[in-house]
Amino acid sequence: MSTGSNKSLPPSPARQSEKSAIEKLLQAGLGDFSLRELLGALLSSLAHAERGAYLQNQLDDKANGFYPRSLQLGSVPVEMEVPRTRSGQFRPPSLPARYQRGYSEETQSLLLGLLSSSRSVAAAREALHKMGLSNSEQELETIAAGFIEELELRNTRPLDPDLLALFFDGKYVEIREGDRLKPACIYLVVGLGREGKKRVLACLAKSGRENLEDWKLVLRSLLERGLRRVLIIVQDDFSGLLPITKSLFPTAEVQLCVVHMQRNAKNHLSKNDSAEFQQRWRALRDTWDEQVGRTQFEDLCQRFDHDYPAFMAELRKKRDHYLAFLKYPDALRRSLSTTNTVEAVNGQLEIIRRNSGGYFQSQDTVQLKLGITITSLENGRWANVGGRVESCLHQLNAQFQTRFESES
Repeated sequence: MSTGSNKSLPPSPARQSEKSAIEKLLQAGLGDFSLRELLGALLSSLAHAERGAYLQNQLDDKANGFYPRSLQLGSVPVEMEVPRTRSGQFRPPSLPARYQRGYSEETQSLLLGLLSSSRSVAAAREALHKMGLSNSEQELETIAAGFIEELELRNTRPLDPDLLALFFDGKYVEIREGDRLKPACIYLVVGLGREGKKRVLACLAKSGRENLEDWKLVLRSLLERGLRRVLIIVQDDFSGLLPITKSLFPTAEVQLCVVHMQRNAKNHLSKNDSAEFQQRWRALRDTWDEQVGRTQFEDLCQRFDHDYPAFMAELRKKRDHYLAFLKYPDALRRSLSTTNTVEAVNGQLEIIRRNSGGYFQSQDTVQLKLGITITSLENGRWANVGGRVESCLHQLNAQFQTRFESES
């Protein structure tokens, strides 16, 4: 960003302190989301957990939904969902004092610190304790566990039987266990509902490297929770995964991530040939007609068949799964040809991992970070239907009805 030549006054100490806290937050790997989204998600989660702790001791009272409230955290306006009870006697301890819209400077610093410096659940719990959110260790445990429990519920809740699209991918991480680092894989599944909104349907951290048995468990659980019909599934070409997906979702089209395919091409082709391959693929991707795209795909394979026969044979074998996106509206072709929807979460985890020393402190820490990241997405940029999806939603639902009505 360019700067002008005019000199400005030095910031006040208060502004410097606020900027420092925000910089720490960004350095913690949560900066790809807006500060408002993160703080709103944090405060809403805290208040929800506080209501749970309150109801454990007030058996004659019941939960009674939520109401929206605007708060001020320094110069940052925050929107949160405040939980209610039927009696009206409950008020979340984490809210500012009555008739005040903002928090004290100390509490502001602690809230930012909870997001920026909590490498473990214990650190987050300590921050909650300093904020005076509870009076007993049991309640502190309940509030800290609330972050993790919400993530676990995502893997068991009943699902809508129909989805327009399903995106899934795995993320390799390392988790500290005693004095050793052990490999783990985060299996993430995102669904695009018929109303056009994205939601995380499953998010599991399993020990060991990515493997087919764990993918079977994850995908079968979607069926057990009620999922039945999907228009298109987008995944990477992890060895052996394609046949499993096709067997579990026989009526869905399966699109293999073209970004992963392009990376493979760079590994298999020479530098000059790879550059030509990428250029030809970009022209194919932007074609206006599916049949034209198929013709260009065959021309691409013939061009490199002589020097790279094995790689071209593999591409031809999976041609239908690399070109499935061409059957869909132009505005969504790029979104439906890659697993970038999942990368919105995986990429965020990668930043957090690097800023945590290259690994996660524990299994609970992974779940805590996942919970904050996913909640921020769903309450922020995924809360509304995206513009491109909205422009094509009627067409997507028409395709859905045509396919499944003709099969019934």
